[in-house]
Amino acid sequence: MKRTIELKHVGPRQHVQRLLEELIDRLEEKLRRVSPDATSVHVVFEENGTHKLYRTSLTCHVPPGHLVAAHDEGRDAGRTIRSAFAELERQLEKQKALLRHERQLRRSKRMRRKPPASGRASIRPQTGLAV
Repeated sequence: MKRTIELKHVGPRQHVQRLLEELIDRLEEKLRRVSPDATSVHVVFEENGTHKLYRTSLTCHVPPGHLVAAHDEGRDAGRTIRSAFAELERQLEKQKALLRHERQLRRSKRMRRKPPASGRASIRPQTGLAV
């Protein structure tokens, strides 16, 4: 997997770099069945010093020619990075499900099920009268 990490307006912060590498490794593990030469991840992490805001933008190219992107912005650097990666992983799972045609498979299974023979269940009214 090709990796590109950009740190904009961020001083030498080893923990940010280490966290990004760790999360990209986890992402790479999830995409292990996809051709490593055909996938790439581009990460942009930037800090706005005036407002103390952090922004994480992720772009992932996966075959066959799909682009998956996610971003997050907030005041906690670690939380914005993890949140953006969680969103990207969710979208990649959705993309993998589309490629496997899981929706059509679930639909065809529902269509093959037979409806109940009687239709509605019979309900007997209960009387509260003692005899």
